[in-house]
Amino acid sequence: MLSQNLKEQKEVLKLNEDWHFSLDPEDNMKWHQHTTEFPDNVINGTSSWEEQGYGMRSSHQPIGTWKKDREYEGVGWYMKEVNIPVAFDNHKMSLILRGVRWLTELWIDGKFVGKGESLVSSHPFNITSFVQAGKKHRFVIRVDNRMNYSLHESHIHSYHTATNWGGITGGIEIKAELPYSMKDVKVQSDTVQKSVTFDVMVDREGCKDLRNWSLVAKVNDSNGGLVATEYANLKVNDTEKNIVREQSITLQLGDNANLWSPQNPYLYEVELILMYKEEVYDRKYIKFGLRTIQTKGQHIMLNGKATFLAGYVDCCIFPQTGYPVWDVSHYRKQFKIVKSYGFNHVRLHGWNPPEPFWEAADQEGMLVQTELPHWSRQYIYRNQDANQETHAFLKRELKRMIENLHTHPSFVMLSMGNELIGAEGHPQLNELVKYARELDDTRLYTDNTGFGEIPAHDREGDYFTPTLNWHPPYNSEHSALPDTSLDYGEVTRLENKPLIAHEHGQFTMYVRPEEVKKYEGIIKPHWLESINETLSAKKMEGRVDAFIEATGAHLVRSLKETMEKARRTKGLSGIQLLDIRDFPGQGHATVGILDVFWDAKNIIDPVAFRQFNEQTVLLMRTNKRTYFNGEILSADLEVSHFGEEATSAVLSWKLEEENQPVEEGKEHITIVPGDGLLELLKVRVRIPNGVGRKLKLSASIIINEVISTNEWDFWTFPRHKLPENQERIWTNIDSLSTVLYGARNEETIGIDHLSFKEDKEVDLVITDQLSRDVLQYLVDGGSVWLMAQEGRQHDEIHTKYLPIFWNYVWFPEQNGTTMGMIIHPHPALSNIPHDGFSDWHWYHLVNNTIALGMDLIPQVKPIVEVIDNFNRAKHLAYAYEVKVGRGKLFVSSFNLANRQTMKRPEAHHLFFQLIDYMKSNQFQPETSLTIGELLGIFKVRSLLHR
Repeated sequence: MLSQNLKEQKEVLKLNEDWHFSLDPEDNMKWHQHTTEFPDNVINGTSSWEEQGYGMRSSHQPIGTWKKDREYEGVGWYMKEVNIPVAFDNHKMSLILRGVRWLTELWIDGKFVGKGESLVSSHPFNITSFVQAGKKHRFVIRVDNRMNYSLHESHIHSYHTATNWGGITGGIEIKAELPYSMKDVKVQSDTVQKSVTFDVMVDREGCKDLRNWSLVAKVNDSNGGLVATEYANLKVNDTEKNIVREQSITLQLGDNANLWSPQNPYLYEVELILMYKEEVYDRKYIKFGLRTIQTKGQHIMLNGKATFLAGYVDCCIFPQTGYPVWDVSHYRKQFKIVKSYGFNHVRLHGWNPPEPFWEAADQEGMLVQTELPHWSRQYIYRNQDANQETHAFLKRELKRMIENLHTHPSFVMLSMGNELIGAEGHPQLNELVKYARELDDTRLYTDNTGFGEIPAHDREGDYFTPTLNWHPPYNSEHSALPDTSLDYGEVTRLENKPLIAHEHGQFTMYVRPEEVKKYEGIIKPHWLESINETLSAKKMEGRVDAFIEATGAHLVRSLKETMEKARRTKGLSGIQLLDIRDFPGQGHATVGILDVFWDAKNIIDPVAFRQFNEQTVLLMRTNKRTYFNGEILSADLEVSHFGEEATSAVLSWKLEEENQPVEEGKEHITIVPGDGLLELLKVRVRIPNGVGRKLKLSASIIINEVISTNEWDFWTFPRHKLPENQERIWTNIDSLSTVLYGARNEETIGIDHLSFKEDKEVDLVITDQLSRDVLQYLVDGGSVWLMAQEGRQHDEIHTKYLPIFWNYVWFPEQNGTTMGMIIHPHPALSNIPHDGFSDWHWYHLVNNTIALGMDLIPQVKPIVEVIDNFNRAKHLAYAYEVKVGRGKLFVSSFNLANRQTMKRPEAHHLFFQLIDYMKSNQFQPETSLTIGELLGIFKVRSLLHR
């Protein structure tokens, strides 16, 4: 017969405050051996050591990450006398440590209780046999936050992200439960039958009466109304000695049951009641969602329907604490923000968050891929096993994670870590995937995120995440182009399983120094100090706002195209964007449309972002964005549509110039359910004559009464006739003979043998090299257009059109290291359509050309300014003009001496516009340079070595 007091409900004793505390930097203290003595220092169990004043200031001056005011890696001791409540008598008791980094040991009254280990789960200790209800006991906890396994740069413990934090941050408590109570509960949904099954573990070890036990399940809706109830007798098997039972109970929720999804994150609550002799013995309340996640071919199926994972990467960035916070409202706020931008999915980069995160993800409707806390080189080589201790720890960590996440509908995917393998995978990771399926086969698993090539061959995974912009045959130089006919189909055609674009994007914009005031905690943005010093020395502080605006526009335009390129790809199931926020470490990567505090940078609003980041996205394919007047603009409209199926839609489109329609149309479209990508309409419009101008193609589609819109810019230019008196233009550039017919193409100007002879038959010199004869012509009052070529300046930077990838400090040898342009108002560009920032009609004019160094001539104002990365912060330009002697010099590095580029409408137009400008009275440079200053910039060639 069970005693009556065993029928009390479970109890929790909070022990968060007033622990005596001591650091142990030499790791030689034995506080568990003391019986009465306590250190004077005190600490709480809801924040880190550093936040509570422990640790030392470091002399380290990081140039590429943030830094804490105080730091400590090593051992810390927590001590406290605890009164065990009388009400805990005859209960099983556990001490729970939450938010620990990352090894713990526990002694009670000097007796060793056990060890805890985990970066991603709580540390539980069974203390039942070590304490007595109604008595006082001495608890001593040893915490070690050092790197004890070879796991390297996982973001949960990287200096660059979560920092090397220490302590117990999520709380300390003793939980008392009745013996033979309910333990783990698994939830399995069937969205076809509209049913849910609960597998309940009931620990009856030592129970003498295995009969007369039953389980009742009551499911309530979100308003508390009863939906379904079921009763089951617990199984009995007298032959087994260790009785830990799993009891399944299934409930039908009805044909009108609500399915959980990002669009409808509906949560039910089940009340599980364990009965003994028809009396309530134990209760559990669990919120759950009715949902399934599966794969079908290359699709990820949510509740039986193909879903596109519009995702971002969460890198465990907590700028006020340096460790994951324990606040549901914090996570709910961030999910509301990201969903406003169209995201329905988040990948956790090398970490698994605390329980409040998962509660918020359930409530707000996020599809989450979690990961083992793992980013190392342990599994790079297929024929070389990982470190045995590390691998064993990861297997234990995997089990803890899955067991803790069973009930959360937001937990849909799990990866074994970040970028772990070579091209061919690793058998030990395959084993971990198989083990995960054994633990819970209702989720999707993959061997790692990001690395390994497709086809996957014998790699284990329900899906894979290749890096599309680095996977053959693609490279990052082509991650965004004006040619929108391109996609990533050469990768997706290699695999029959779902593929997700790994760490997509990674374009950057200018640093925002004003963010420093937001750092109110232990962490400070130390990377900003060296940047501010550089900007001050370069006298650029006053330019930062302009740089932010220009590079923000450039980031958004590049991001839109690379995300649409992914959406144009058949067989792609999702994107994991890196990132919606900036990344504080690894050189500081300003890749986000939000800062690290989840605040908008105001470079794009959520409505505009959702145009290319929703379940339905209108797309446009065209191989060019620039046209000559009179040509036929050709664009094919498509739609990437996931989610609710539809059979018809209404498509409207419009081509306009300055809000005035050029042509428009409306079509009723038949939609055949397929693989999410559907061709809609071919737009063909003859472009009317006019000056250089921008056109906008906009489209909208109505599917299931939901309107989706998108828009794209085009540019059109007139065809130019040869300038008047073209024979009075002198050039030494052979390639210009194909566009500037009749110009004088000669090796030298004004030279008779070795002597100078004035040439009065020349109005304009166009040259690709500053030579002695050209310099003399200039000083004597001539007009010169110097088309600067790579290698012919003392100070130049190779550039590409796209913004620098990640940042300069981390990847200094990449092809382009600048961040876009500012096109200043200037008469030379008066007939060139632009809004002052980089846009796709500039791509072929500046991609893979040089930016001209201006540091030696700060008095010269660029016409087209190049924004350097903020780490280097050079003064750069693609075009400027100066006086030299009595002459006028226009310098540019546009790709206008390239025969292929010159056939493009934008190059054709710019070339002749600049000639007209330099032959006009408007060509009046305001700033003068001396010959010496000019020689300090350009490499001058002699007449004999041309």
